[in-house]
Amino acid sequence: MTTELDEILALERAALDRWGHGDPGGFLDLYDADVSYFDPLTPRRIDGHAAMAAYYAPFAGKIHIDRYEMLDPQVVVSGDLAYLSYNLVNYTTTPDGSEAVGSRWNSTVVYRRRRGTWKTIHSHWSFMQHEAFRTMTPEASERQEG
Repeated sequence: MTTELDEILALERAALDRWGHGDPGGFLDLYDADVSYFDPLTPRRIDGHAAMAAYYAPFAGKIHIDRYEMLDPQVVVSGDLAYLSYNLVNYTTTPDGSEAVGSRWNSTVVYRRRRGTWKTIHSHWSFMQHEAFRTMTPEASERQEG
């Protein structure tokens, strides 16, 4: 028997699989019309499916991820809302054929179920312990320099 947790994880993994082959359409298929979105490359929140399609357009065909690991996924379901959080580690193949760690992400996704279908209404991505911030002090995190 498929649980809500299994269903949501399968949806997210299918979108990640497509993303790794340069196809942002997997995420776009999951997004509801009123989706909101943050990532470290956006200066502010992106609102709406059409805006997300425009944001993702330059990524189409340019992303290649050989494999990924979805670490510690957690799904909390409450009625017709579900919250998914996980860490993502992407891997690529180097020119010498060895595997290299690519980007590392924190992901938070809020799903809403309507008429039996789960759709993303909010997605937030951040870098997982980015190298530039490994030694940052709490005081320095609140200062803007440069």
